Amino acid sequence: HDGARLITNDFCEFLERVPSDSLEVFGHASESSPSSILLDAVGQLEMSSPKADDYIQLIRPNLTEAVDTCVNAAGREFDTKWQKRLLKAASFGKSVLDIYNSDDFVDMCETLRVLNAVRDYEIGIPLTFEQYLRLTPERLIQRLLSRHDYLLALKIAGYLKLPSDRIYVHWACTKVRIGAEDDDTICRLVVERLSGKPGISFEEIARAAYHEGRVRLATELLNHEPRGGRQVPLLLDMEEDELALDKAIESGDTDLTLSVLLHLKKKLPLAAFFRAITARPTAAAMVEAAAMMEGDNTLLKDMYYQDDRRIDGANVFIRESLRQPDARTASDKLALAAKLLSDTKEATLELHALKETTTLLRMQEAFDRDLTDTFTGLSVNETLFKLIRLGYNSQAKKMQSEFKVPDRVAWWIRLRALVAKREWNEIEEIAKAKKSPIGWEPFFNLTLQAGNPRLAAVFVPKCTGLERGETITMYEKCGMRVRAAEEAVRLKDAEAWQRLLEAAGRGSQEGKEIERLGHAAFKK
Repeated sequence: HDGARLITNDFCEFLERVPSDSLEVFGHASESSPSSILLDAVGQLEMSSPKADDYIQLIRPNLTEAVDTCVNAAGREFDTKWQKRLLKAASFGKSVLDIYNSDDFVDMCETLRVLNAVRDYEIGIPLTFEQYLRLTPERLIQRLLSRHDYLLALKIAGYLKLPSDRIYVHWACTKVRIGAEDDDTICRLVVERLSGKPGISFEEIARAAYHEGRVRLATELLNHEPRGGRQVPLLLDMEEDELALDKAIESGDTDLTLSVLLHLKKKLPLAAFFRAITARPTAAAMVEAAAMMEGDNTLLKDMYYQDDRRIDGANVFIRESLRQPDARTASDKLALAAKLLSDTKEATLELHALKETTTLLRMQEAFDRDLTDTFTGLSVNETLFKLIRLGYNSQAKKMQSEFKVPDRVAWWIRLRALVAKREWNEIEEIAKAKKSPIGWEPFFNLTLQAGNPRLAAVFVPKCTGLERGETITMYEKCGMRVRAAEEAVRLKDAEAWQRLLEAAGRGSQEGKEIERLGHAAFKK
């Protein structure tokens, strides 16, 4: 908005209102203006006239203002002769001043050098100072790139200390679009010119080549792109899928690799996808880990089947069986796992465990159906315990036989179940047996803990291998001090007898009985 451009067949002229700074320096009333006097002073200086100092002294109070005006007026001049003269006047003035900020002067010198370069007839961009400020140097460089004036753009960027990477990339993109040379020559030329330059995106250049239909050139250029995140998307667009996967893996970027794998999984048939990742252990491991995390058992089964990994495939079925709400479905899953392992010599132990688990689930399914409670999800021992506690002894014996539960384990389970249901009569019947695979102490401890000291006392004489005096303590725990005193007398343990006597009290009926028992045995 600083003027109007007049274009004819012969000329391009610019019509504007004379800027105030120019008017102050050159106008009809300029004879008395400090800036005009400063301009005259530099003329006198060139002639080595002492008047130069007189002029400076005349305008010294306004010398700073005069320097600023000359600088601004220089920016509005198209004629380089007057630009230099005005800047020389400003330079002379600021050299006289004790304090002056030269930033505006330096900026104006840089700006005029740029403007004069683009105003040259060979370039033909006659920008005014105001237009340049509005346009900005970056946009001016963009205009030069659009006209393929790369050398001048580089010089301006270097002079103004602006990034030059966009200039090089623009040149390279243009080269791959319109270059008549073969792909190898263009690739070599671009790489030689751009190698070592900071901020260069070979991906952008390769994309330009790809859009131009030069796929081979695009692939070659991408090999020089150091950032995997820039290489991979273009390779996928070019349908160089396996190369994209290789580049993603080489980059070490997990997210990038996973995104490529997801793209390939959606695009390729499953068999082709597995072939692609099988040759790349890192990719295969990432697919497996992601499938496990997401619970994609279908993908895991297909993957393990493709790789003939029977044990891993069986583990998937086992994990699925553990999540099933009913025994039938769970046992079917385990049967499939067992089928996978049946031809594997290394999995004999696992196969045996699977068959036992399948048998257990089927028995539990029958119990759930025929009995009054549910058994699914319990272990063998827990199932036995529950059967005995509910009174299903025949089913418990059948299960013990089926799973070859050792007698010692079976007795423990039976004892715990009978105590839990307070089946004291049956425990008393067991007490009539001569031997117990687990000994008789567990019977004493569990019945006593369950609150039946009378029955617990029955097992004290049957306990063997006890330390001396332990039977006294056991009877005492049952609350039978007299019976404990009898044991103390039998063992000739005067200290224990005395302790029991004091605990019962000498005046009590129990105390008198204890005293009578010990009177003959422990005479003073």
